[in-house]
Amino acid sequence: MTLRTRATSIMALTAWLGLSSAGPVGPATASTAPQAQPRPADSIGRVADEVARDVEQLRGWTFKRPVRKARVSISGAHDDLQRILLASGKPDHRAKIQAFLRVAGLIPPDCDLLGTSLAVLDDQVAGYYEPETRTLRLVDRPTPMPAFVERMILSHELTHALDDQYVDLRSMLKSGGASEDADFVITAVSEGSATSLMLQEMVADQKSGRFTFADLSQYVAVELERARALEQLPRYFSAMFGSYVVGAAFLAHGDLTTVMTQTDNRAVGDALLTARRAMPRSSEQLLHPEKYWDPARRDEPVVIDDKAMTLWLSKPGRHIVHRDTLGELLTAILTGSRDGQRNLMQMQSASAWTNAGATGWGGDRFYLLADRSGADVLKTTKGLHGVWVTTWDTPKDRDKFLAALDNGSPPPNSVAVPVGTQSAIVFIAIAESERASLVRRFGLLSRTMTRDGRSWTS
Repeated sequence: MTLRTRATSIMALTAWLGLSSAGPVGPATASTAPQAQPRPADSIGRVADEVARDVEQLRGWTFKRPVRKARVSISGAHDDLQRILLASGKPDHRAKIQAFLRVAGLIPPDCDLLGTSLAVLDDQVAGYYEPETRTLRLVDRPTPMPAFVERMILSHELTHALDDQYVDLRSMLKSGGASEDADFVITAVSEGSATSLMLQEMVADQKSGRFTFADLSQYVAVELERARALEQLPRYFSAMFGSYVVGAAFLAHGDLTTVMTQTDNRAVGDALLTARRAMPRSSEQLLHPEKYWDPARRDEPVVIDDKAMTLWLSKPGRHIVHRDTLGELLTAILTGSRDGQRNLMQMQSASAWTNAGATGWGGDRFYLLADRSGADVLKTTKGLHGVWVTTWDTPKDRDKFLAALDNGSPPPNSVAVPVGTQSAIVFIAIAESERASLVRRFGLLSRTMTRDGRSWTS
């Protein structure tokens, strides 16, 4: 989850306590939560060293070098997160991403992507590991975390640090930026690794008597209540949760429950190394792990030829300012009910991040168009247009997408049109006469889309 589209690398550096829950949370209020006593600042070293040995034993890997560790104030964490977000991309790129998300209907027209992302992180982050500086930090909040919770956060961030020494997280995160969907894949693989080991550390600590399930349930109930504000955010931001659980389920080959019963995390480590060598190419492969792990069912996304699409969309006075891919996960947001209630506990299931209208996704490409150029063209959605080309595995999948989008949360001022048997195009702020012309011409270009290097037609 850099601010490549959804602050992806920042999310790759954080752990949210809500995802520490391994079962149903009993009723509890802030007054019944376990109370923690303040600890000396230097205590992080002793506890972290102890947790690091647990991480090594669970993963079966050894730290190649010590990890820098520190406590940080809330204001210090804010400065760190802001610095990392601002360093994630140039201002013009962030402006393009923000405009794209607005036109696509993933954030409101007046939403400040950078400011909202930072506000969410300020409120939610308990700890983070920064590959650039190879430093792990725990955030000192007004109410200190109970010792067992701090151990879980440390296990999550120390797993990031260990992974960094074996798969080079810095390089892995920098390889993103191609699209929203590609960034989600990178974030989810990183977060899934740390989340799965954290869950195992939690089970081990519970068995050792460091805490009871009642302690955990009470604390998580309080944290979930604090995180309710996320339910009111545009769904794009709540999807930040998805990288943790979707990534963990993917690295567990689709069965996250096995992680809780295994005595070590070696299988996840092996899966991480495999995924790093050949990164999954879509959120579809993460949401349906068999489409990556099973060679007989491997499903690569349809690649849409940008050059051909540029020629198709060319028009005097109009130009493409950004190209992106939503993937199955963000498509599920747009095909989900606009009025549907989000539940943070349900969001901890990998299946919660897709739906019938997004399943069967074959590939997509979103083109953000502007009628003029200039420094201020992206400040509002006025004069901006969108063309979202989607392809589907079967005609039935395409038709389910169209029906779900119509009843879901489509982009504002949009019209979805079926094309051929397995394609659909969503036109956003495009006049009817131009839509008709584009649809006619699209049939001539359908062979520019390929699947696994083979010719593919709509």
